[in-house]
Amino acid sequence: MKVTRRKLQQLIKEVQGMDALKKKYSGSVQDVADAQEQIEVVLNALYDSGVDNEGLKALLNNIIVDIDRGFVGEPT
Repeated sequence: MKVTRRKLQQLIKEVQGMDALKKKYSGSVQDVADAQEQIEVVLNALYDSGVDNEGLKALLNNIIVDIDRGFVGEPT
């Protein structure tokens, strides 16, 4: 199932409001594990909204492309 841009933006806004994601990560093993857990929460929410595994993989691949382009991770 394809996720519309509008739905993705809505989910991103919801995630940004979560207190757990406001935490600064040091890069330690525990912080990386915590960050991974938070990403999995978002992916599970997308899955529950009807996105299948192929859609989740496509979404993650698009995020990787955006990271490589500098759109994710840099200050706005």
